[in-house]
Amino acid sequence: MHILRITDRVFGHVLRWGSVTLLFTIFVLLSINVFTRFFPIISFEWFDEIMEMLIAWMVFLGAAALWRENEHFAITFLPEALKGTKKGVALDILINLISLIFIGVFTYYSLNITLRVTDWTPTINMPKAILYASMPVAGFFMVIYSLRNLVISSTRLIK
Repeated sequence: MHILRITDRVFGHVLRWGSVTLLFTIFVLLSINVFTRFFPIISFEWFDEIMEMLIAWMVFLGAAALWRENEHFAITFLPEALKGTKKGVALDILINLISLIFIGVFTYYSLNITLRVTDWTPTINMPKAILYASMPVAGFFMVIYSLRNLVISSTRLIK
């Protein structure tokens, strides 16, 4: 269990700091781009392609980080009303099971799309699969954390 906790913390730091680093990079590149529009020192022909990749990775890594912490948007009226009861635990298991199925399907199809993409970006000649890979990578983390949540909910029902 100690190794799992350490691995979880490492994944948590990678997801959180990866998202923050990507956001900071986006901010810096946008600022430089705005500056060079007023003072055309250099040309950023590659700007759109890099921004597209950075935003995709930031969004999906950020979603996985939120999923890990259970901080994503949720409607909590019914779970809060049933909190502390067996029905509440059963509802939690149902929500986690539905979430796991959804994230599993998302990860499967996003991996399928990523593996089939053969396009390259026109300016910097980068495989578009790098951009698409943000989905199955984040989906993998979300599946792992959905399984964790399901196990935690199931053990609460058993107890």
